[in-house]
Amino acid sequence: MNNDKPPLRALEQLTAIVLLAVVAALGWMIVAAYWPAQFRLPSVQMEIVIILGLLLAALLLVSVVALLHTRT
Repeated sequence: MNNDKPPLRALEQLTAIVLLAVVAALGWMIVAAYWPAQFRLPSVQMEIVIILGLLLAALLLVSVVALLHTRT
């Protein structure tokens, strides 16, 4: 039976979306390494901030979901 609380379910879905965005970002980094002229952002600093923000969000969300699953 799946009797998850709705807020936990929404948090799990948000976490899944962010993790898919991390996978997409990894693919983008691979493509950008081979074709830098077409797939680069205006500045390297912007790329770093976006990737680090995405990875930090993924880490925090996965940690929170795991913590909440141990308490229910």
